[in-house]
Amino acid sequence: MLSAVAASISYSGMAARPVVQRGSVARMGVADLVGASEEISGKVWDPLNLSEKMDEGNLNLVRAAELKHGRVAMLACVGWAWTATGAHFEGMLSPSAGISFASLAALDPLTAASKVPGAGIWQMIFAIGGVEVFWENKYPSYKCGGDYGVPRVTQDAEKFKELQLAELKNGRLAMIGIVSFAVATALPGSVPFYPF
Repeated sequence: MLSAVAASISYSGMAARPVVQRGSVARMGVADLVGASEEISGKVWDPLNLSEKMDEGNLNLVRAAELKHGRVAMLACVGWAWTATGAHFEGMLSPSAGISFASLAALDPLTAASKVPGAGIWQMIFAIGGVEVFWENKYPSYKCGGDYGVPRVTQDAEKFKELQLAELKNGRLAMIGIVSFAVATALPGSVPFYPF
């Protein structure tokens, strides 16, 4: 089994060396994940040592969740910045409720989100849920760890690790950023230098 893991490095950045031995089964550790950086003393940040009892499948699952949340947060930051410029779609969001995109653009993003009708929220939940079920069946998180079969931009292993680390750092920053945008809107003056 270890040779199969060593033969291919998944997107989650699992390395080929075992870290902990339990019985005759070799386990991969959190220290083998891409994500260690100079900001946190060259270690992967795990202050509660949650990874100590995780096997490779759970580590992949946690890494996939981190990547997914980071990717969504990056899109959310772009969307927040786009709507902050006053840009919006044309037409009606809900003709039956009389809600247009223009009327929502006049509000702050949190208030605008609260005006979306319940049927619209359920449409988003079902659409996102359908995509989640499809991709989870095709590329299970516990195996793929965020790798959805997209062709890699480089075949160089070191350059690929560098790109993985860049995506993780950008995703982590975006998660902090979108929460900061929301907090600054909900509690004016709580985030320094916002709005720009």
